[in-house]
Amino acid sequence: MPLIKEHDWKALPESAQQEVYDFFLFIKQRYAKQTDQEKAETIAFSNHSENTIDEWLDDKEDDVWK
Repeated sequence: MPLIKEHDWKALPESAQQEVYDFFLFIKQRYAKQTDQEKAETIAFSNHSENTIDEWLDDKEDDVWK
């Protein structure tokens, strides 16, 4: 994953830095909601208890069934 270099970040006006940060928070919140939604759907449509949901949503679980 590429990182923003400090000198590139500091070259942006403060308002642009705030805009990038706000967008980051928006994306973070959106993906958190998707994860919560996926868990809710998995619980609703499976016979598995809630404490094993994280295992079922883990990508490693998919590899087992390939």
